[in-house]
Amino acid sequence: MKRNNELRIRLRAAGFGLLGAAAVLFTGCEGEEFVRDGGEMPLPAGDTPTGALYAEGGYDPELQDFAICQDEVVSVVYRLNYPAAEDVTVTLSVGTQEDVDAYNDAKGLRDVMENLGGCKRYRLLPETNYVLPEAMTLTVPKGKTESEPLFIGVIYDKTLLQDRSQLRMNYPWMLPLQVASIQGNILPLIADQQFGIGIRPGNLPSSSKGEFHPIGEKTKPFMNIVFTDCRVVNPSYVIYYGYKEAEYEARKIGSMILYREIKGTATCYPLFEIHCLQPLFIAQDAATQGAVLQTDPDLMYVLTHQGRYVDPQRELDMKICVSIETQVKSPVGLCNLSEENRVSLAWQIADFVKKYGLDGVALNDKGANYAAEGAPAVDKSSYTKFLKALREAMGNDKLILLSYDFDENSALYEAHDGLQAGEYLDFAWWGTENELCTPYDPESPVPPIAGLDKSKFAPIAGNPVDTPEFKDFWDTQGDQNAQKLMDLYDTGDCPGAVCLAILAWTQNFAEGYQTTIPSAIGSIPMHEKPGWASSGFATNEVAQAEWQDAFGTGLKDW
Repeated sequence: MKRNNELRIRLRAAGFGLLGAAAVLFTGCEGEEFVRDGGEMPLPAGDTPTGALYAEGGYDPELQDFAICQDEVVSVVYRLNYPAAEDVTVTLSVGTQEDVDAYNDAKGLRDVMENLGGCKRYRLLPETNYVLPEAMTLTVPKGKTESEPLFIGVIYDKTLLQDRSQLRMNYPWMLPLQVASIQGNILPLIADQQFGIGIRPGNLPSSSKGEFHPIGEKTKPFMNIVFTDCRVVNPSYVIYYGYKEAEYEARKIGSMILYREIKGTATCYPLFEIHCLQPLFIAQDAATQGAVLQTDPDLMYVLTHQGRYVDPQRELDMKICVSIETQVKSPVGLCNLSEENRVSLAWQIADFVKKYGLDGVALNDKGANYAAEGAPAVDKSSYTKFLKALREAMGNDKLILLSYDFDENSALYEAHDGLQAGEYLDFAWWGTENELCTPYDPESPVPPIAGLDKSKFAPIAGNPVDTPEFKDFWDTQGDQNAQKLMDLYDTGDCPGAVCLAILAWTQNFAEGYQTTIPSAIGSIPMHEKPGWASSGFATNEVAQAEWQDAFGTGLKDW
């Protein structure tokens, strides 16, 4: 096929070197290159080196998934845990569908609806959709730990799109690379290694209402923050939530004045500016009794597969943060840290943010149980001093966000030893979900965070859950509360809003709350008429698909 031949010619003409410089990592969709930290295999020097095949910059010697929406190049290397005593030459071959099925079976991947995730089993990538180099060998030179990369071209065309009507992938593909032979004195990390190059769809923002523009072009300031629980949903799904600005004109019909959108004036933006990935926990260390970070495997999967699950958001200018929550019933939290532990925890967080290329953190201390037996005594200054330590550790270019509740962390409204919590925060919000709180109102029983301007505090955090509180705020009193939020925006008391979750499709159209909060918070800033108006929405991929196609859409797919 023509495009296949063209890519093959480009690969050969470049001698694989120039393409490697242009596309060292297969990140897809023209996103910034993301270098994954492969880590080290801790074996003592002097032993026989251990080696395995990886995607360059990758961490997983069994599979590396890539998100694609155009022709791409992926590079693979052979990596040792310490320098080779002699040249090591590795020869590769391509496996069959039987090899792919063996991986599917070993991982328990199933294509059944009970799975609530659609088709998860990999299929063998068609021969017409990849281009191999002339020589399938990799050499780790003596004294080195990694070979030069071997480049493989992947052709993106309709062959990969099983659902031709929707032009999308219904299941993932795999190119299985087999280590056919090894020459040199090493021990394979995996006997008879098969390394799979996994191909998944690269999510692209699209909408029946128009193409999205980058967030930076919004005409009026408003901060929308969204949280996604990586244990449940595919976080890149947030790119399908939009925000439309349009110019309206007044039209009088009898005694009524109606406002009609002026054709051609609508502009669509992604709804959310900041995306917080959940969950990273603060827990008590059994040995030291101090606070330590505790990772979650699903969050770590997302952070080590950012090309698929994070880069689509970055392409729309979203800032990516990690949600750090005190583990439920933990006797240690942010309000009872010793000075030593404050500094230690702050640097743990700063190191995590730096390692995974994140833009900041969102803190939530609500889970702590300070009344637990043996819990350190609450220190009112602890949280504020921790924020100072965290700012010093992360620097001023990273975001610190905070969920503010009127419990132990209510001490944030006070200054402590001359320190004000607001001096170290970029944004905060009222943490009781589906409840309006206006601490800058003189009549409010809740005081604001010390030193935090009202332009950095959101009075509402919505969560689309089937609770009386949700129904009361967003349904029963929905119109009145929407007007309250609009009025607060006009006075500068509602500079943003928080959406604590997005939903996936698991029960046909039962999730009637799918667009309730996006629609409500999307309309807050732009309600002046007959000037600009706006509406939040979810695109076809979320809200308008037929139920049989949408079943399981948005759930995590790993």
